[in-house]
Amino acid sequence: MFTDMVGYSALTQRDERLALQLLEEHRRLVRPLLAQHGGREIKTIGDAFLVEFASALAAATCAIAIQTALHEHNRTAAPDHCVLLRIGLHAGDVIYQENDVLGDGVNIAARIEPLADAGGICVSEDVARQIQNKAGHALVRLGAGDLKNISMPVDIYRVILPWSEQHRPLTDRLRFYLRRRAVRRTLAAAVVTLALVGVFWFRRPAGAAPAPINRLAVLPLVNFSGDPHDEYFADGMTEELISSLTTIRELNVIARTSITKFKGTRLDIAEIGRALNVGTVLEGTIRVIGEEARINVSLVTVATQQTIWTKEYTGMIKNVFAVQSAIAQSVTDALKVQLLAGERDLLEHRAVGNSEAYRQYLLGRSHLNQRTGDEVLKAIDSFTRSIGQDATFALAYAGLAESYTFAGSGGYGSLPRAEANERARAAAGRAIALDDSLAEAHAALGYVKFRIDWDWPGAEAEFKRALALKPGYARAHEQYGLFLAIQRRLDEALGEMQLARQLDPLSASVNNGVGRIFHFQRKYDEALAQFRKTLEIEPRYAEAYFSMGLTYQAAHRYDEATAALQQAIELSGRRPVIVAMLGLTQALAGRKDAARKTYTEMVELSKTTAGMNYYLAIILLGLGETDEGFKLLEQAGDEHDGVMIYLPVDPVTAQFSKDPRFTALVKKLGLER
Repeated sequence: MFTDMVGYSALTQRDERLALQLLEEHRRLVRPLLAQHGGREIKTIGDAFLVEFASALAAATCAIAIQTALHEHNRTAAPDHCVLLRIGLHAGDVIYQENDVLGDGVNIAARIEPLADAGGICVSEDVARQIQNKAGHALVRLGAGDLKNISMPVDIYRVILPWSEQHRPLTDRLRFYLRRRAVRRTLAAAVVTLALVGVFWFRRPAGAAPAPINRLAVLPLVNFSGDPHDEYFADGMTEELISSLTTIRELNVIARTSITKFKGTRLDIAEIGRALNVGTVLEGTIRVIGEEARINVSLVTVATQQTIWTKEYTGMIKNVFAVQSAIAQSVTDALKVQLLAGERDLLEHRAVGNSEAYRQYLLGRSHLNQRTGDEVLKAIDSFTRSIGQDATFALAYAGLAESYTFAGSGGYGSLPRAEANERARAAAGRAIALDDSLAEAHAALGYVKFRIDWDWPGAEAEFKRALALKPGYARAHEQYGLFLAIQRRLDEALGEMQLARQLDPLSASVNNGVGRIFHFQRKYDEALAQFRKTLEIEPRYAEAYFSMGLTYQAAHRYDEATAALQQAIELSGRRPVIVAMLGLTQALAGRKDAARKTYTEMVELSKTTAGMNYYLAIILLGLGETDEGFKLLEQAGDEHDGVMIYLPVDPVTAQFSKDPRFTALVKKLGLER
């Protein structure tokens, strides 16, 4: 089942607050019905649901129940508060990949949905055959739909609902024909995956100059083994190729975060090239037979779609990283890239020889990119498992250090701050000891020195060392950009973030980081526009809603700040710092009772959770209780709370900066510039 709210994107542009309200009302009405009918929610893409059912009849019964509930809701709702959905159903095979599903079963459902009327349901012939005379509602054939990227036409049927317009064959078929044309013309069906959202968001203007040939994307290698368990091997090889090529200064290689959004899609090279603004693409397949791996790769130019070279590599799995090095070397030769001293040695550098350790490492990175408390704890578990498989795997220690830094300095998860900080230091130190030439290790140590130790010179030295080792390392550019922002070097910070975005254009974290720099610069309109772009890439990204809420708050748009922060709270699992900022917003908006209720929640949480002084202080300051507020803020400084580093630069706290106690505290903590 694929569902989508009618007119939501336009409403977001016209009245964002109302759009968020209707989004929440839609979810409140729909989610219980999904559960009642055995639906498994795969993902929420903004205002859309992708749901799996055990049978076509269960899906159809649920779709009818949803439209019935919304019809009843809309009968008494104000015209601008009606919630209208289109629903598409298809029965077909799907492919599981971690917590996602891919395949034609998903794609066809997503492309059928826009063909339905507002408040209506359309189904494929496969579904129609299985529910005919069972769903309690008549079905009528509308015609064959030529769906984008689907090779065979699909017969589409409409479910006749009691309140809907009665079936009139000529009218229905004409409307179906026009909608099919409109969908094809506007590419509304492009929201099949987050990858496609990224494609059409980042598409370069018509007539733009082609990207240089040394700007390269390594597409996810396709697993041709027939065994889903070999999928991690294909992912690992893709990651290794990207990592190796990123060390070459003359190459501009797109980061893995953006590349993975194209896995399982059927876009052609030209579309992907436009989406990522690259001049060349490396694509290929992997087939594992016993202990042997066969890898076919091709290097293709985007402008002409001509193959520069293609080659098959065969090797034992235990020696597969030598094959990866050979492929990387072939790429540099084909693109006539001059290797600097030491870069050839880095190409031959072997990351890990244990495939299970690498799989757990990839899982850890995937969890860490989600930026919620639960996901950070899952990342710690995955990195720890990786190290358990290979105690000499420096990359896993670097990932573990970054995860513990988030837990300790950022309040992600439920680990005690002192314990998380100490483990972050230990993991970063171990990564450096194992491999001093590893850029990820130096970036992790720089992040520890930045967020935990407040060692500004040491942090900058480590970030620069990481970028010297791997100039195309997007994550290091992102972290260094945030570091520069805290130092009030905002123009430099924006440059680093924009460079990170060039290297990782579909990363929600990086795009959100660009918006945060605009926020620190007091460029609120630019910040809000950037956060909206981030949500186009990752509609359930809590950090984007959190950042948006802070910017609305700084701009004194308190109602919009409240709506955004409430969304962030839901998506983050009630992360304490977001709840605290909601309390501050309520206080500044004059909603004192609501703010005190939020403060009471924070007090109760502080009875079982250490490190809550900042959260309590910020609400009290908003309520005007400055004596107690500054007392708690000083205690947070004594505890080295990671949130305190934002005091000198964030406009959210600038409203308290005129108080002499604020200036004294910033100076005491060594945060003045």
